Amino acid sequence: MQNKYKWFVVAFFAIFLTFHEADRFIISAVAQNIEEEFKISHGQLGIVFSLTVLVAAVLYPLWGYLYDRYSRKILAGLAAAIWGFTTIFNALSRTFNEFFATRMATGIDDAAPPGIYSLVSDYFEPHQRGKAMGILNASGPLGSILGTILALTIVSAGYSWRNAFYITGPIGILIGVLTILVIKDVPRGSSEPELEGLLKEDIYKARASDLPKLLKNRSLLLLYLQGFWGVFPWNAITFWIITYMELERGLTPELVMLVMVLWLIAMTFGNITAGYLGDRLFKRTKRGRALLGAVVVLFSAILIYLTINSPTTDEFLFFGLLTAFVIPMAGPNVVAAVTDVTEPELRSSATAYLRFFENIGSAVSPALTGILAEGLSLGKSITLVSVSTWLLCFVFFLALTIIIPKDIDRLKVLMQERKMELKGG
Repeated sequence: MQNKYKWFVVAFFAIFLTFHEADRFIISAVAQNIEEEFKISHGQLGIVFSLTVLVAAVLYPLWGYLYDRYSRKILAGLAAAIWGFTTIFNALSRTFNEFFATRMATGIDDAAPPGIYSLVSDYFEPHQRGKAMGILNASGPLGSILGTILALTIVSAGYSWRNAFYITGPIGILIGVLTILVIKDVPRGSSEPELEGLLKEDIYKARASDLPKLLKNRSLLLLYLQGFWGVFPWNAITFWIITYMELERGLTPELVMLVMVLWLIAMTFGNITAGYLGDRLFKRTKRGRALLGAVVVLFSAILIYLTINSPTTDEFLFFGLLTAFVIPMAGPNVVAAVTDVTEPELRSSATAYLRFFENIGSAVSPALTGILAEGLSLGKSITLVSVSTWLLCFVFFLALTIIIPKDIDRLKVLMQERKMELKGG
């Protein structure tokens, strides 16, 4: 595969995921407008958010299996089209019940990442995947910035919140069509060094009986455990940090918005940097990605403590920016590590299970942080949840450094056996 086209695929899917994340983030930026229009409470809208996440979580394993059996580009294009149409339907809702139903339907399309990550992994050799995953992961903070700016611009200009969805919905449909037209499917496993040049067609596909293997893979189980607990700090910060800055730090809304934009930019660069670092370490040792993950979550725990407990605003801003750069750096290497220990035909399912566990953790964390904040301060609650769960993830990553070499070797042996079979055939 030509090098330029490989990076075109990464750039295309990064744009895909950025706009999708923007579409998902708009709802948070216009929450107050929605509550006022439908005359609903924070709790009612919170239930909508949680059930939408639950819909996505439940469907992840199904989407993962479909990606592992059928054309990943067609399914990713279908997911984008569903994103577009459900977003438009959500904007057309005129009662709260219609909004509730159509908003939950938007959770159906959240399963594009497993297929995208799996397809991209088949364009890149193992020691290059971290860089590709880092660029894809950078779509998260970029999309958050884009969605916030789009929503606030439309609302501040006096237009309905619906207009934001009338923009992102058609974009989703267009991206879906382009995905099918311009992206090339490649055989599963074609980027594995042992199989290079041997696969002319897609012969390795998942079977339902293969799926239990994923939960018997010790490296994957550790990655799933850290995925479940690792999102606790993310959601504690995402849902409560703005309220914390305004109420307990006394920052103005203008300064809060500036801080959030700077943090999201720092997260973008953190993702990209992490991909390069992970690949360099992986070249040196099979434990490289796990070691980097352990260092990242340990420093994340320290930095969030220093951020929340900063005595001055200047120190808070400094440590906050440093924290924003560091905390996303485990993400790209977790996704790359999944591909390092999983058969090519099961990688979409393996990533989908990771997203399933992450979504379950995402549903628990905001409520837990809020409950703890009633007895503590909000700042102490964020610190407690973040530090404790990141230290737990540190233990999981240390265990992964011990276990992952064996699972990487197991996969290499399997790829070598397939090489001999293909040559023999």
